[in-house]
Order: sequence, then C-alpha cells, then structure tokens
Amino acid sequence: MSSTPDRAPDPRPARTRAAIFAAARELTAADGEVTVNALAKRAGVSRAAFYSHFNGLDDLMGAMFARMYEIQHARALEFAANGRSTQEMVQTGAATLVAYTVRHHAFLRGGLDWKFSHRTYMILVKTLSDLHVMTLRRLGDEVPASLPIERTGRFFAGGTLAILTQWLVETEGADDVGEELHRAELTEAVLRNLPSWYTGLGPEEPIPDWLLAEDLLRPVLDDEA
Repeated sequence: MSSTPDRAPDPRPARTRAAIFAAARELTAADGEVTVNALAKRAGVSRAAFYSHFNGLDDLMGAMFARMYEIQHARALEFAANGRSTQEMVQTGAATLVAYTVRHHAFLRGGLDWKFSHRTYMILVKTLSDLHVMTLRRLGDEVPASLPIERTGRFFAGGTLAILTQWLVETEGADDVGEELHRAELTEAVLRNLPSWYTGLGPEEPIPDWLLAEDLLRPVLDDEA
C-alpha cells in the first residue's frame, strides 16, 4: 500500500496574520480611529479573514503583546548565553520595550480608547511581570530579602506601563513623534524609576549609548509577526 506524501501546510493563514500585524504596526496618527474595518482594509483582507484569526481588536493587541514578549525573552536568553550581566539584560529590556511602544505608538494609543476587556490589560501586565520575575530570580541574593519576587515583578511592570501610557497620552495627535529622541527620553525615564540594584545604574550615571543603537534594537524595530 503506497503512502501519501504529507501535504505542505497552507501558507495563506500565516500570510493573512502577518498582513494584519503589519497593518497594525504601520498605523500613523493621521489614520484616525482604529477599527477592524480600517485594519482589514489596510491589510488587504476581509473582515471575515480578520475574525478568523482574532476575536477583535483586544485579541489582536494581546497577540502583539505576546510577540513583544517573545522578542524580549529571546533577547534575554541571547544576553545570558553571551555572558552579559543581568543588569545589562534589564537595561536592554527597558530599551526594547520603549522602542516597541514608540514605533507602534499609533496602534497602542488607539488601544487606550477601545472598550477592550480588562483581561487584555491583565495579559499585558502579566507579560511584563513574567519578564521581571525571570530577571529578579536571576539576580538571586542581589534582590533585597524583604521583597517578594512575584509582587515586585508586578510592581515594576505596572510602574513601567504607567510611564509609557502617560507618554502615549501626551503625544496624542502628533504626526511625527521624533522617534529617536523619544526613545532616549523614555528609556531614561523607565530606568531611572527602577532601583539601581536592579538596573546597575547609579543615580548620576548616564544611560549607556549602546542601549539606543539601531543594531541592538533591530529585532523590535523591524519585528515580523
């Protein structure tokens, strides 16, 4: 009895999903309100195709956050494999998160006005908390004994989100956010509001220039979903 060769997976669903992600990433302040119709039109797909991949805009945002987590986690593993310090991982994590927010500011700002479920926000908090918890555990005895790891990770995540959300609100309506300048200012704001034992940066120590290098941030600036 002859066996039938395995059929290659259909590439169309992956292409549709990638097109939707790309459409979300390419939104600008001039595009106006973010809707499923607008995203589907920009992506060149139907509403039905959009809903075959996502339950709605909140589900799409959750998927983009998951992609951000994958990029952050992969970079952390890469740093660890190359013998970089945990504090350098913290610095890079902050820089890449800021880069992601600034690059995708129109889509994320639109999310502030959506009536998405509280579950979506909690997914984002947990995504960032998991990264902080992983890093805190790597620090071991460098973490003050009085601090519970899980709660501290959530606290760091919430504070960082508050800074980034405030920036999204303050820059609303801007066609050109001045990406490089904002990345530098936001990266400093996030790192300065985390404890020095965590970031490895003293109060008067400048933010390292290498954190803003295009090569370092390329995976998050040019991410492919």
